[in-house]
Amino acid sequence: MRAHLSKPKKSPTGDWGGAGANVPHVSSAGTSRYPRTLVAGLALGAAALGLAACGSAGAVVGGDPSAPGSATSPTSTAVANGRYIQIVSMSGLQVAPPAAGTTGKRLGLNWAKAAALFAATSAVQGSRAHAILGYGLVTLTGSLLPASTPPLDRRGAWVGITWGGVTHCPAETVPPKGSSSSRASDRQIFTAVVIYGQGGDGPIVYTSRGTPPCGGQMTGPTVTAAREVLSVPWQQTASLHNGSVRVAYQAPSCATLFSTAGNGNMRTGKFTLTVEVTVPFDHTSCRTTTDTTSIRLFPSPAPPGAPAVPSHPTLGHGPTGPVSVLQTGRIAGGP
Repeated sequence: MRAHLSKPKKSPTGDWGGAGANVPHVSSAGTSRYPRTLVAGLALGAAALGLAACGSAGAVVGGDPSAPGSATSPTSTAVANGRYIQIVSMSGLQVAPPAAGTTGKRLGLNWAKAAALFAATSAVQGSRAHAILGYGLVTLTGSLLPASTPPLDRRGAWVGITWGGVTHCPAETVPPKGSSSSRASDRQIFTAVVIYGQGGDGPIVYTSRGTPPCGGQMTGPTVTAAREVLSVPWQQTASLHNGSVRVAYQAPSCATLFSTAGNGNMRTGKFTLTVEVTVPFDHTSCRTTTDTTSIRLFPSPAPPGAPAVPSHPTLGHGPTGPVSVLQTGRIAGGP
């Protein structure tokens, strides 16, 4: 049975007639962020999203561990029954099939639990055409790994890989026929999450060398420490002001604010609020701290024709815990 882990997110279009006013997520920089169902390939060139003090900076890597003809780029047929069945190569990262036998539970994780960690990794955020996950033997050559990362030489790990997706790019000029800038020379970028620690601790994100989806110079490959997206508890600390409310939220000290959202209905005055952060997967050693942020419920001033702004809206709390940010039809490779 295959796992369907993606979930629809809210529309950014508010229905000021009263059906529902949805406000886009807001990043820690304070700018609006498109809903994840409309974000396409954001993580293809952004494997190092929001690394905080507990994370480690990424390093450019190089090399290719595979001999010519011995490996292929990732495909949906490279994984089956929870394991890699073909050798997969991406720039300097190679994943080989493990020894024959049942995969079952490896590193304290079964396929479903590994898939949940994979889908909650901030680097895979966005709409992807393809996603695969399986247990395999990982080799990473020519690299400067993040601090405390052990050498990866045929090391057993759960490896999730994403690529492709619909990308909205600025208008581009079509190069003349036969031009050396033809997109035929572009190389696909793959983003891999390598979970090699017990219970999901210590994963890394590998982004292969390739051409950004909207064109430009080749980038990568890069290696960074992986971070998980969590929805965390919050409490309101100030009354509604100019369409926003102030909240205090509890998160690990190594967390970085990822997004906020206020979704609801101006006519009824009921809203659901969420605060999301990114943290290292092994964040248990980080103490819990309290920080504050503002969450916008509706524009101020309200647009013409909008219902009267509620003076005392009812604020509900969204679910807490890991958040699936990978938007894909399915993750291939399940048992």
